[in-house]
This record gives sequence, structure tokens and C-alpha cells, in this order.
Amino acid sequence: MLIELSKSYVSPVVFNVEYIDLPSGKWVQKKPIAELELAVKAPGFALLKYKIKKRKIILTLKNISRGKSAYYILPNKQIASLNSQFSNEIEVKSVLRDTIFIEMGIAVSKKVPVKPNLEIRYKTGYNLVEKLKISPDTVMISGSKKYIDSITELTTKPLKLDNVFKNIEAKLTLKSPFKVGQIKMSANEVKISGEVDKFTEGTFKIPVKIINVPQGVHITTFPKEIEAIYQSGLSNFSKITKNDISVFFDYKQYENDTLIAYLTPIIEQKSDYIYALKINPAQLEFLIEK
Repeated sequence: MLIELSKSYVSPVVFNVEYIDLPSGKWVQKKPIAELELAVKAPGFALLKYKIKKRKIILTLKNISRGKSAYYILPNKQIASLNSQFSNEIEVKSVLRDTIFIEMGIAVSKKVPVKPNLEIRYKTGYNLVEKLKISPDTVMISGSKKYIDSITELTTKPLKLDNVFKNIEAKLTLKSPFKVGQIKMSANEVKISGEVDKFTEGTFKIPVKIINVPQGVHITTFPKEIEAIYQSGLSNFSKITKNDISVFFDYKQYENDTLIAYLTPIIEQKSDYIYALKINPAQLEFLIEK
């Protein structure tokens, strides 16, 4: 048996295939065949080794040809390149498939927003100090135009958190809407972070402010002051002042509908430290004097 295995034979061997040198501006839309059978000449010992454990070969797409309906390569024209990938004990005689078809399209790129898939429940009295931060919040995607045009956003794998009272920090994997290799993404995961704090409530008395009042018109409001009720994280509560809240009423509401008996407040300014803001009363009675 040892004598027989030391002799050279020509035998078919199956290899995994990797494709390189994709032409500029093109993209493989569908993964080509991943295995290829080659007729190789080698001693029996070497053949046995390659048959037991499947190895990889590389084919270039540099000289890809275009037919009437598809692109293709002729692997038997790459015999010299294939032989350079092996030691001298093995010689590739031929590829037992004369044509490999490659489905290709025009390559394009664009940026799309990231939409995290989150389900977060906070402990009573706790909430985010500011909006959750996503880094990066947009991702560059590249691939065949027919795939890229259909993508408007990327989502993440779901994250579910309950009874949250501490800062949020997590890494989430991005979900590709297509199979591996059909598109490329500039990032495969995003970082989600947010400051969580215990919230408390505060109030300010603010004088009523009415804008767009015509000359010669005097308005008396009931009441003359409104109450701004706000919620803020405990750590930032002392940073909020009356000047951080500006609320006004617009006389044009009455001009647009003279039958209304109340004006509704418009919030002109709100501090980043304020989580929620409520105006009391929610509607303002008024009397017009001309």
C-alpha cells in the first residue's frame, strides 16, 4: 500500500473557491458556486490529504467576459495561477467545469439612518435625561443598485430592558436585509448610550405673554400668570431657571377664528434639561378692549 500511495495519479479533488479582483464599479449580486472540482496530478499521499480535508483555491475576476445575458469566467484559462497556489508535488491538470457564470450589477453606495430595535421600561420615577445616542447614527452601504435602492434604513437586533434606573450602554449588531456578501456596510454594530436619572417635578410662575396684538387693542387675560410645571433629572434640577421656559399666546388664533373663547399656549423655548413640560391652565381666557 505504501508503494502504491507513493506513486503519482491524476484524480478529481473538490476545493472551496474564493473570488478576487472584482472589476471597479461592479458588484456580485448572487454568490457564485462555492466549490469546484479539479483534476490534479499528485502522489497518492498528497491526494489522500486533499481528499480528507477540503482546501481553498482562488479565482480572479480580472478577465471576466460578458455574454448576451450574463458575465462568465473560463477557469481553465487560469491553470497557471492555480498551480502557483500549490507546492511542486501537486499539478493542476484541468478544471472539471468549463464555465462559471457570475451575476453582476452596477455598484452604488449611499448613507442610511440606523433605527435601533429597543423595548425599554424604566423604574418608576426614572427616565432618560436626554434622547438616546446612537453611534454611528448613519451607515454607508454599498452593493448592487437593485439591492441598495430598496434599503431606506438599517435596524438592529432587539434589545429589551426592564426596570432601568442606571445609565444605558450597549452594543447592538446591525441586521442586514440581504444575505452575507450581497451588500457591504461601513459598520456592523452600533453603540447605544443614554443617561438615566431619577426625575423630580418643579414649577415656575410666568407672566402671560401675548404676541401679534394690533395697535389700539388691549387684552386682559384670566389669569395674568400661568404655571409652568416641568420634570427634570435630579442631577440637573438646580440648573433650570425661569428663563429656560418661555411660553406665549398668539392673538392671531383669535383673528383666525373670532368665535374662540380661549387662547392655547405655545412653548417657544425649553431647556435640554427639561424632560416634560405642562402649562396650567392649558387654555387662557381673555377679554378684548378696543
